[in-house]
Amino acid sequence: MASATKKSTKSKEKVHGSLDINLTQEDYISKNEIKSNRLFGKICLFAGFLALFCLLLNEIGVFVIDPVIMRISCIASTILFFIPFIVTYIVRREGGWVKYFMITDILLVVIMLYPVLSYHVMILWLFPLVSSIIYFDKRLLYFTTYTSIIAIVFGHYLAATFLCLGDDPLRTVQAAMLYGALPRVILFLSIAFIARQVTKKASAMLTKAVENSKEVGRMTSGIQLVMKQAQSIMGTRDIKTLANHIAGNVTELLTAMLSPETPPKGTVGLLDGNQFYTIDSAGNPNNICRDLGDDIGFEFNNARFKFSKYVSDASSYCEVREGFVTMKFYNHGKLTGFVVFRQDIAVDDYSMKEVLGIFTTSTTSILDNTMLTFDMFRTQEQLAYSLAVVSESSSQETGQHIRRVSEYARIMGKYICDSPEQLDTFRIAAMLHDIGKLMIPKEIIEKPGRLTAEEFGIMKKHVIYGRDIIGNAPGEVMEMARHIILHHHERWDGTGYLGVSGEDIDKFARYVSVCDVFDALLSRRSYKAAWPAQKVYEEITSQSGRQFDPDAVEAFKKCYVEMLQIRDQFPDDENDEENLVSTTTESTSQLEAQKHAQAEEKRKQLPKIHIDPAMVTPISI
Repeated sequence: MASATKKSTKSKEKVHGSLDINLTQEDYISKNEIKSNRLFGKICLFAGFLALFCLLLNEIGVFVIDPVIMRISCIASTILFFIPFIVTYIVRREGGWVKYFMITDILLVVIMLYPVLSYHVMILWLFPLVSSIIYFDKRLLYFTTYTSIIAIVFGHYLAATFLCLGDDPLRTVQAAMLYGALPRVILFLSIAFIARQVTKKASAMLTKAVENSKEVGRMTSGIQLVMKQAQSIMGTRDIKTLANHIAGNVTELLTAMLSPETPPKGTVGLLDGNQFYTIDSAGNPNNICRDLGDDIGFEFNNARFKFSKYVSDASSYCEVREGFVTMKFYNHGKLTGFVVFRQDIAVDDYSMKEVLGIFTTSTTSILDNTMLTFDMFRTQEQLAYSLAVVSESSSQETGQHIRRVSEYARIMGKYICDSPEQLDTFRIAAMLHDIGKLMIPKEIIEKPGRLTAEEFGIMKKHVIYGRDIIGNAPGEVMEMARHIILHHHERWDGTGYLGVSGEDIDKFARYVSVCDVFDALLSRRSYKAAWPAQKVYEEITSQSGRQFDPDAVEAFKKCYVEMLQIRDQFPDDENDEENLVSTTTESTSQLEAQKHAQAEEKRKQLPKIHIDPAMVTPISI
């Protein structure tokens, strides 16, 4: 089975590999010439063996030709026949001269054999001509025609002069020229004319095939690029990020397929709530879009555009006219986005138009799915916030704790999340880590002093209760929250609530565990006083590899100062200055140093922005 799969894959590679859009017509002709040279060499090799076979027939008495003359002519012909094979297959010579050399070589063979075999080998005069057709080369065909006529005349002269066959009727030079060479030249010219037409037709077909091949390859490359682009932006949750991606994708697509002298410029607008968020091809937000009631309008590159917001049963489509590429995206008759780019496209550029149509359809699907994803994610976010609010109202001590842990997760999450979307999911899911405490009696949560073993057993159940509260709620946020809730009190060494250890602990829960303990130690509770920030830092770092995942602790070290700032941003009590920890001299200096480093890094990463005045000038339509 494996071998069959490998064979199938190899076959597919061969098919795709035969289509190279970078090859010009000259490249195809050159490749055909090399193949034709080798084919010619094989034919000559076969003809050489036929010459030896004729010699054998003469030796056994089938022919009655002088043995010495026959041996000399057949052996010499065989050697000449073998030369093209040696040149093309053994020496592997390439170049324009090879085909001319081989035609000349074969003509010499025919001239040598004709005086010996005379009219019995008349068909040999067509051999060079027919062979030259496989090259689709007019110049070679003309060369073969002219040299063959000379060879026919010369061959007939030699045949009449050195007549070897007793039954040859052309015994004089005059008879050989008048009744032999002349009619055969006329016949040869008529056949040469047919060969010329065949070569012309084949050359035209080759040219068309090359053009079609390049166009198919170009369209294939464009479609592959569209599919790749679509995959890269699937699941995007931020409308600004999505608009930026679409603007970049259109620029990349037009550049790849048209190779314009200057990068194409344009603008993209996506519906965000009740208004359109617009961004230019350089990634800069702009305000060119104007609300015209039932329409939206804007001016771009000295042209004015107006799109209807609602069109009954409208579907997305792309237009290419007057030097602009325009795409309109509709969902159930409602305009959800548009693209306008300044780019000249030829009227007959079928491939470009088809690819743009596919891009429009693909982007429409992405927009529809993205809007659905937005709605689902916002629903999950609202649900998480609602549960957090309920949790806050149940215990004033832990209310802000939920907010802070969520923000700590946002800061530390950049070291574990694979994308901005996953980081956002992590931030919201972390908010739900203690939701199970809603099911724990308030007197246990707010009890001053240590809990009894029985009370602690009840407290430990909040991870189970929390998971059950989330239940089978759909969505990425709820899925991640289930694991975080269940595992955020597990320890790396396996001595946590449920006894799960090491890599078996959910990776996101390991980071929330650090955030949870960091905030709990910094905060005043009914059963303890707040710890100093430095002591909290030392405690958490000392538990690396015991209570906490070592990677999570390393991330905590890098985010420590920024997390102190979050702690002060959401205090349990605005008048509680005891818990404000980042105002100490040491923490403040660390925070300022980190802020300076972050600002400097952002400054280095700022792109050079070139604003097109036509894209930002307010207008009224």
